[in-house]
Amino acid sequence: MRFFQRANLLGFFVWASVVLVFGQDPSEEDGEIPAPSRLQDVAVAFPADGGVIDVRDFGAVPDDDGDDTAAIQAALDAFPNGSRIVHLPAGTYLVSDTLRWPGGDGPGQAQKRTVLQGAGRGLTVLRVPESCIGFTDAGDPRAVVWTGDAPAQRFRNAVRDLTIEVGPRNPGAIGLQFNASNQGGIRNVEIRSLDASGRIGLDLGHCNEIGPLFVRNLRVEGFQTGIQTKWPVNSATFEHVELSGQRRIGWWNYHQMVFVRGLRSENRVPALYNEKDSWGSVTLLDATLIGAGSPRGTPAIHNQRQMVLSEVEIDGYPLGVVNDDKGREKTGPGSPSMIEEDSSHRNVASLFREVTEAGLDEAGPVVRQPVKETPEVPWGDPGKDWANVLAFGADPTGNEDSGPALQRAIDSGAPTVYLPAGVVFRFSSPVEIRGPTRRIVGLEGRFLSTGSTALWRVVDGRHPQGLPDAPVVIVERLGGTVGGSPLRIRHEGTRALVVSSTLGIDVEGAGKGDLFLEDFSGHLDRLSPGQSAWCRQINSDREGLKCRNEGGRLWVLGWRAERTGTLVETTAGGVTEVNGVFLYSNFGWNKNEPAFSVTDATLNLFGVNERNFNRRPVSLWVREQHGEEVRERKELPWIFLGGGEAPKPPKPPKPPKPPQAPADAGPEPEPEAKPTPPSGVATPDP
Repeated sequence: MRFFQRANLLGFFVWASVVLVFGQDPSEEDGEIPAPSRLQDVAVAFPADGGVIDVRDFGAVPDDDGDDTAAIQAALDAFPNGSRIVHLPAGTYLVSDTLRWPGGDGPGQAQKRTVLQGAGRGLTVLRVPESCIGFTDAGDPRAVVWTGDAPAQRFRNAVRDLTIEVGPRNPGAIGLQFNASNQGGIRNVEIRSLDASGRIGLDLGHCNEIGPLFVRNLRVEGFQTGIQTKWPVNSATFEHVELSGQRRIGWWNYHQMVFVRGLRSENRVPALYNEKDSWGSVTLLDATLIGAGSPRGTPAIHNQRQMVLSEVEIDGYPLGVVNDDKGREKTGPGSPSMIEEDSSHRNVASLFREVTEAGLDEAGPVVRQPVKETPEVPWGDPGKDWANVLAFGADPTGNEDSGPALQRAIDSGAPTVYLPAGVVFRFSSPVEIRGPTRRIVGLEGRFLSTGSTALWRVVDGRHPQGLPDAPVVIVERLGGTVGGSPLRIRHEGTRALVVSSTLGIDVEGAGKGDLFLEDFSGHLDRLSPGQSAWCRQINSDREGLKCRNEGGRLWVLGWRAERTGTLVETTAGGVTEVNGVFLYSNFGWNKNEPAFSVTDATLNLFGVNERNFNRRPVSLWVREQHGEEVRERKELPWIFLGGGEAPKPPKPPKPPKPPQAPADAGPEPEPEAKPTPPSGVATPDP
């Protein structure tokens, strides 16, 4: 284990018996952790004709002493599973009971396509009063907000841009019990317990079949446990998470596959516990774990299952990482340090590095791809900067093609073009995204894509009036309907394209501009040579090839795939890096089809997971080719490192030196050119 030294376990066992059994008093109030700069800095508002549900229309009154529970619940129930945004404008709303997602006809039709949306994390607050009946019983905990149970049908659920605040003396309070499937998540949310007495901040373990989902810009302050993740399907991806002031554990994982980038924890207790006797796995990148007055023997990370760490800084904890399972120490506890690359097990595999089962420190250098943050565009004033596609002739019945109307709205020069909720728009003709339009937003609305020409193209310099192009374009909050084809977006330009919170969209890279996909249920059909893509939480579930990287640079945080077919085919010097994979192979697997294919390119995988319950798991994980040499790996690799070179042909023998020429024989002839052996291969991309 790289960068770790062996330490005395006595202190660790003291910590385990004191903290895990009896709990621990909260530390002194932590200093405020700065909010990520990526948060929206203006109030999130919507146009009056956008189909958004305003809780004030149902009787909720912010910033008074009245109980708003019934009014907010009535707004949630107004359009069950209706792809609607329930909006809480700025202010504080008092809540005395659980807010529940609306029901439906049968388990698979309930608690889906609902978004609870605030005006901003610092602007909208759902507050549970002090000693609130219903949240005071620690033996019968309940959630302030609950978004659904199993099965995995909770499509497009989200909680956004708000704070959930639990007042003092509510030990039975759970801030948020969240569930979303395939596409959905939590964005720009704070969950806090004012005296740390609550049970759990974010609970992703209240039922099975949670995820895949995406959590971004989350802060949890107080509670006994900050975040809880459980159960073996369907994985969860996190980026930019802050934890502070927990009494027992910052983050408790059992059975779940979690893929995390940008965790910051300031705690007396362990920041992360990955529990034994489970399939739980953690892929953790770019983390800072600070022990604030931690007692002797407390580790920053207690890991009893699989874990891979990259760029994890630990400071102030007596111990850094303790890896143990059933009393069998695998790699030993570590002292606090900067962990550059590490894995809990000797299970790093490679085909061309001549590595079978090794530790990261034995497998050679690990070259990580640079990561770009997803760019944001200004929200703007919905009364001035937004254009309704209906005003340009879109058909609200869904019978006629709305592509020409969308084109007219884009060409109007509006910075934001929106598709209001409550309408299914049909698209069956090409559309060019050009000019000043920087956002196309569905307001959680739905579309039906039909015909082979339903294609949106992101192009440069083609606005009919010559208006300048926006440097970044975002397409977001759209979902396809059952029975339609995927809506295709082809990126042909040089500016950045973001596709976010969408279901039923496929993307093709055909230009040079950067691509950013997040909370994305669809497929990256192609990444062109020289193009780069950064993807956070991809869900791919079609049969056959799911992604082609033809010489680009692809970075992925969290990839969940279903059904047979290669996840990514990397060729022509492409570079693919995937941090966290969950392949749900319950449809079986085609015998000779690789899960990952590499030809004269590079592939690095960190944290590969499979769940299979029909005894037909993946039978071929990686097929890698360099030059004429082809090698295969059939066994599941927890970490796979590409690279190395195919064997080079032996160099021809050097020709004998020519005899020494006489002094008057003229200049010495040039030596013959030596044949150049074939060069090796390049780097990876998911």
